[in-house]
Amino acid sequence: MGNAQPWPFDTFTLSDGRSFQLTDSVARSRCLDGGSLYTSRAILGSDSVVVKWCWSKTRMHAVRIIESAVSSAMAHGDFWIVDHLPHIIWYEERRVRHQAFEHEHGGSRILQLLVEEESRPLTELTNAEELGHAFLGIFRCYRWLYERCRVMHRNINLSNLMYRRIDGKVHGVLAGFDMAVVLNEHSYKPYPENPLAFVACDLIDPSPLFPVGRYLYRFDLESLFYALVLVTCHYEHGRLMPPEKQPFKCWHQLEPTCLFPEKILFLFDGLGTWKPRPQFLSLYDLILDLRELFQDGLKARDKFRWRKEKETGVVSDDGFNGDTLGGHVTFDTFEAVFQTSLRPSTPGRASAEP
Repeated sequence: MGNAQPWPFDTFTLSDGRSFQLTDSVARSRCLDGGSLYTSRAILGSDSVVVKWCWSKTRMHAVRIIESAVSSAMAHGDFWIVDHLPHIIWYEERRVRHQAFEHEHGGSRILQLLVEEESRPLTELTNAEELGHAFLGIFRCYRWLYERCRVMHRNINLSNLMYRRIDGKVHGVLAGFDMAVVLNEHSYKPYPENPLAFVACDLIDPSPLFPVGRYLYRFDLESLFYALVLVTCHYEHGRLMPPEKQPFKCWHQLEPTCLFPEKILFLFDGLGTWKPRPQFLSLYDLILDLRELFQDGLKARDKFRWRKEKETGVVSDDGFNGDTLGGHVTFDTFEAVFQTSLRPSTPGRASAEP
């Protein structure tokens, strides 16, 4: 990996004397402050790790979110949460001088470097029961973060859904907190950078009657639902299927104006022509039942608007709970569907997880 990469070193020595060596290509994403965040796999000692770095003036956002969540979990006895969050191995800030920077920043930059324990992509799971319970664990982690820490993730997609095994049991891991917000600290835009395949319909509606003014947690629940659909329909034996066998491949290709009707069609097309891959077929009822929550909510909103227009002559959402689509898409309704659709998980390490 040469200087053409945004990381100008093949190896790097941490301030505690340990060194890591990059082993994988660099992926680039956005930080909350608009800067670039780079991610790669690496070897630290004998362990495989994930290294993230950026050149930013403020402390890496994900570090603050994760450290605060872990502290809150420890203080309140919610120890199970730690199994569903990234495990931070090391974090440091350092001024780095290198010839790659000689034309800017006076030849140096402030490096923020985060080393995390490597988790495995959720797409590698091949057992339906394990996959279903991994999604349930991620959902419960998200709910806890929102209710306890007032955190909204805003970037839920398959790149940020991972898993780890503890005592033989799969635990879903919610990663990628670089676009997360703490509700009482930040003004938050309704349009974070998330691949469109995972974005909620309300955020890509080309001609909304009432433009979205703020981000809602139900948008993240909808993103989690789309992730479940895509992993069960597009992956088999841990591998992405060829394009001709991906029923929703257009979700990754279309612009918002064309993607919106495709997603609406999916939400309301009955059983449709798609099904999960054979190994995940037992999750079909879970998918249909979660989809029904969004169907019922969108129908309820349309019905409310129609009645409002009939009564007043003006289309309005005043009086309708748009945050949860009339109470149809809530943490409790999601939890109830998971509880009904999934079989009891294999006993693992003792945990206070709900």
